[in-house]
Amino acid sequence: MGGLGRALGLTLRRLRVQAPAWLLPLWALAASTPSYESVYPSLASRTMLIESMRATAGTRLLYGVLPLPGTIGQLAQWEIGTYLVMCTALMAVLMTCRTLRADEDEGLVELIRGAGAGRWTPLLAPLGAVIGIVALEAAGIGVIMTALTGQVAELTVSGAWALAGVVAVVGWALAGTAAVACQLARDAGTARGASLGALGVAFALRVAADEADSPRLRWLSPIAWRDLVEPYTADRPVPLAVCAGLCLALMAAAGALYARREYLGGYLPDRSTSRRRWRVRGHAGLVARLDRRPLAAWAVAAACVSALFGAMSGSITELLKPGSPTAQMVDKMAAGSPMSQFMGLLTVFTVLLVVVAAVGRAGALAGDERRGLVEAEAAAGVSRTRLFVVQAGAAVIEAALLLLISGGVLAATTAVQVTEDHAVARAFVYTVSQLPGALAAIGLALALVGLAPRRWPLVWAVVAWSAFAQFLGGLVELPDWAQDLSVIGHHLDVVGPVDWKPLAIQTAVGLAGAVVGLLAYRRRDLGA
Repeated sequence: MGGLGRALGLTLRRLRVQAPAWLLPLWALAASTPSYESVYPSLASRTMLIESMRATAGTRLLYGVLPLPGTIGQLAQWEIGTYLVMCTALMAVLMTCRTLRADEDEGLVELIRGAGAGRWTPLLAPLGAVIGIVALEAAGIGVIMTALTGQVAELTVSGAWALAGVVAVVGWALAGTAAVACQLARDAGTARGASLGALGVAFALRVAADEADSPRLRWLSPIAWRDLVEPYTADRPVPLAVCAGLCLALMAAAGALYARREYLGGYLPDRSTSRRRWRVRGHAGLVARLDRRPLAAWAVAAACVSALFGAMSGSITELLKPGSPTAQMVDKMAAGSPMSQFMGLLTVFTVLLVVVAAVGRAGALAGDERRGLVEAEAAAGVSRTRLFVVQAGAAVIEAALLLLISGGVLAATTAVQVTEDHAVARAFVYTVSQLPGALAAIGLALALVGLAPRRWPLVWAVVAWSAFAQFLGGLVELPDWAQDLSVIGHHLDVVGPVDWKPLAIQTAVGLAGAVVGLLAYRRRDLGA
C-alpha cells in the first residue's frame, strides 16, 4: 500500500470540483425542510395530504409508503430523503467508476504504479475518496437536520442522525457495487452501465418490498434500507450497523476480484470486437451507429419516468383544490391554474432528464478528444467542422426524440387518469415546447468544448442551477429574474396568449454557443 496517502490526496484534488457540485445542492435540499411547516403547520392541516400520498400509487412507487402520523420529520425523510438517497447513490456510482476504472483505462493507474505506488493503492485510493465524500455529505446532513430541531419542533436529533446514517450506508453500498462492477467489466463504460442497472434493480426491489410489505426483501435493496431504519419514526441503529457490514462485504468482494484480475482485464466476456461488419457511410453514420444503444437506454428511462409521473396525475384535482395547503405551496413554485401548475412541475422533472442526456452527448466530443479518437479521425480526413457539426446535430436530434417520447408517454398515461383543463394536451405541449431550453444547454456545452474542453463539465452547474431555480426557487423566494435564468421550465401553453420571448432567447443562446464553439474548435490545438 505504498503511496496510498499521496494517491488519496491526488484523487481528492481531482474531485475538488465534482464533490462540492454534488454536496452543496444536497445540503441545501436538506435545509429546505422547514418549508413543510410553513405550509402545513399542524398535523390536522396535512391530514388530507397524508391520506392522498399514501393512497396514490404513483407517489408510493416514487417515494415509498409515507409513515404515520405524518410529522414534519417523516415527510422530510419520505420525500427529501428519497432525493438524498438516490442522488447519493448516483454520485457514488459515477465517482467510483470514474476514479477506479476509467483511470485504469486511460493509463493513470500505470503511471501511479510506475511511480512506486503499491499493488493495492489503485483500488484503495478511489474507494477511500468516495467513502470519505459520502461520509462528509452524511455528516453535513446530520448537522443541518440537527440544527433545524431548534426551528421545527417535530424534528428530533435521533431522527436527524438516523437519516444521515441511511444516506451514508446507501452511498457506501453503491460505491461497493460499482467497485465490484469495475472488476467484472472490461472498461469504464460497461462498469458504469452495470452499476446504474444495479441501482435500477435496487429501486425495483424497494417498490416490490413496499407492495408486499416484506422486511426480508428490503435487506436486498440499499434503497429500501431507509424503511428498516425508519428515521424520525423508530430510528433503529441496529439495521444501520448491519447495513454498514454489508457495505464492507461488498468492498471486500471487490478487493478479492481485484487481486486476481489482470491489468486492463475483466471477468466478463470481451465484446469489444466483433466479426460483424457495420455498414456506415461517413462520420455521421458512424456516430449514429455508436449512439444507438445509449439513445435506447435514455429513451427507456424517459418513458419510465414519464409514465410514473403520468400515473400520479389522478389525485391532482382534489389535492390542488383552491385554498388547500398544497395549492398554496405549489402557487409559490409555479403560476397558473392547478392543472397548469401540476403539469409544469411534472415536465420540469422529465425535461431535466432529457437535458442531462443531450448535454452528455454534446460533451462527448471532449471525451473523444481526450482519448485520442478525434486526432485519429482527423488524420483519416474528417474535417474539424464535420466532427463538431455532427456531434452537435446528434445532441439536438437526441433531445428532440427524447422530448417526443417523454411528452407522448406522459400524455398517454395522463389521459387514463385525468382529462379536464386540457391536461393531456398540456402534458405533451409543455414537454416538447421546452426544446429551446435543451438547445441552450447544448449550445453552452458546445461553447465550452470549443473554448476549453477540459472545462466543459462546468455546464453541469447551469443544469444544476436550473433545477434548483425551478424546484425550490419559489419556496426560498428567489427573485423572478433569477428563477427565469433556467434552461428548463419555459414552455408554451395551449390556453391563452403565447409568450415566445423566453423560447427565442434560449434558442439564440443555443445558436450563439454552437457558433462560438465551432469557431474556437476550428482554431485551437487538439488536446488544448
